[in-house]
Amino acid sequence: MASPYYTKQPVYLSEPSGRYSNILTKERQGPAGRYRVNTPTILNFPFTPTISIISSSNYSEYGLTHANFQQRAFDSHSNMDLNVTAPMIVRSEEEAEYVYNAALYIRAVMKMQWLRDNDPGMPPPILRFNAHGVYNNVPCVISDFTWNLDSDIDYVETASGMRVPVSNMFVLSLSTTYSPKSVRENFSVKDYLAGNLKDKGYV
Repeated sequence: MASPYYTKQPVYLSEPSGRYSNILTKERQGPAGRYRVNTPTILNFPFTPTISIISSSNYSEYGLTHANFQQRAFDSHSNMDLNVTAPMIVRSEEEAEYVYNAALYIRAVMKMQWLRDNDPGMPPPILRFNAHGVYNNVPCVISDFTWNLDSDIDYVETASGMRVPVSNMFVLSLSTTYSPKSVRENFSVKDYLAGNLKDKGYV
């Protein structure tokens, strides 16, 4: 049975820069042994996740003496946050390895490169989030990640001795981020309302 984790899904996170080694591809057998192809990484969520988007605007309050009501002045609109709660089901050793590697990769792209890396001090990469054609190519960073190893569930053991629960829940907080150049050259409320910015990642 082919694993859905290795085929493109309606909901996925991608890392287009390819700066971090892709540990989410299938291993291949070559003359020098088994290896992975280092292509831009795609983290698939084959079991439909729950996606919540949080939008907020910021207003200052002007309080007047002996007034029953206060005036509010617009300050700014905050970058939107997306909360993703994704079931990750394990039915084989191969899927157990994928789920573990997915958790490892998520934690890796939350860290900057360090002294022994190729680019010390390089901040975490900007990811792209896609979901159901509603959210397309949304630039984001992962600000929070939760994965529990529950006590009341079965585990699948891999050849390396690692044990992964058969039912997992990945909870990610994604913060959208846009470069000043992109905002300056692309954004307008008129185009946003017309749907012209959907493929540019504006949500």
